[in-house]
Amino acid sequence: MNQKPVTGVGLDMENGKNSLSEIIYLFDPLCGWCYGFGPQMQLFAAQFPNVSYTVLSGGMVTGERVGPLANMASYIREGVARVEALSGVKFGPDFLNDLHGEGKMQLDSTPPSKAFVILKEHSPASAIELAHAIQSVYYSQGLDPNLASSYHALALSYGLSIADFDEKFESMEYQLATRDEFSQVARFGVSGYPTVVARFGNQYYMLGHGFTKAEQLGQTLQNILQKEGLTL
Repeated sequence: MNQKPVTGVGLDMENGKNSLSEIIYLFDPLCGWCYGFGPQMQLFAAQFPNVSYTVLSGGMVTGERVGPLANMASYIREGVARVEALSGVKFGPDFLNDLHGEGKMQLDSTPPSKAFVILKEHSPASAIELAHAIQSVYYSQGLDPNLASSYHALALSYGLSIADFDEKFESMEYQLATRDEFSQVARFGVSGYPTVVARFGNQYYMLGHGFTKAEQLGQTLQNILQKEGLTL
């Protein structure tokens, strides 16, 4: 895996040595591998509690990719088995029933990403756990990720009223904010999710791409620090 700066972020890549500015986690609510990776990301963050974390949703299923689960059911069925085997995370029976049944659920990254943007704004310090919680609404509970009501219990658990959440979920303001977040992720030029990047000033280093254990992420970060003479 290339640990040198990630290209395509639209920033000047200087060679000066810097301290760690932030860890950036790029995911998508409909990415099954991100669902499996979520607990590992939380464990990694617990190893480095004094670091700033930024979590961005990428818009994996938008435009022409939007459609019923049935369109990708065979591919997803294979992926689910691999995610469970490697990560130990389990998919819920209601999701699996639809996956192995008619596959009627509409797949569209925008609604769950919008829910994430709303809740992240309300509880920014909880962004990493929120990313996994948003995914659990669909993959664990089997709720429709396109409906505001699917996120009501989650909103309440973070102290956001249902009325406030629904108003934001239906607003153009948060629709545009979600699109802006997709654009931010696109500028990183990554080929898929999950992806974890460390930023040192204007330098970006890949820590992990695809499912990666927390221990490996931590070791990769330590290796970069040592090799490049950087600091936390």
